Amino acid sequence: MSGSGSQKRKTTARIAVNCTPEQKAKIVARAGEVGLSPSAICLAMMLDAPLPHHRNPAINDQALMHAVAAHAKLADAIRELIAALGKPGSNLNQVAYMLNANTAPTRIINITESAIADHVEFIAECRRTLETVYELRTMTMEAWGLKH
Repeated sequence: MSGSGSQKRKTTARIAVNCTPEQKAKIVARAGEVGLSPSAICLAMMLDAPLPHHRNPAINDQALMHAVAAHAKLADAIRELIAALGKPGSNLNQVAYMLNANTAPTRIINITESAIADHVEFIAECRRTLETVYELRTMTMEAWGLKH
């Protein structure tokens, strides 16, 4: 039974229960579903007592490693987004300079259209990165054994 150190010291008496492999599998599965030990489940049922508090779930090491790798990729993607954020601003600065210098309207229109296209692509990349954030959240929750 999972519990504090003093609780473990109090539970020194043992009762063995014989069961079939199928019964044992059901008990272990039920215990895993609620995050408790098989002993805690059996005691609660036999004594008609409420289930003890939920213990910490097991960590899936492989899933956690995938989540850590995804965090690194996400950090790189965000770094690239921050760098890309300067490009539309630079294009707008060029347009302002050209307007002040009385540049031909067709040249200004071309640069403006290019800036808009860059901005649309930047927004699409931000959305893709945000989807990665949601996937990463799910991966991390699964690695920690949490339901999402």
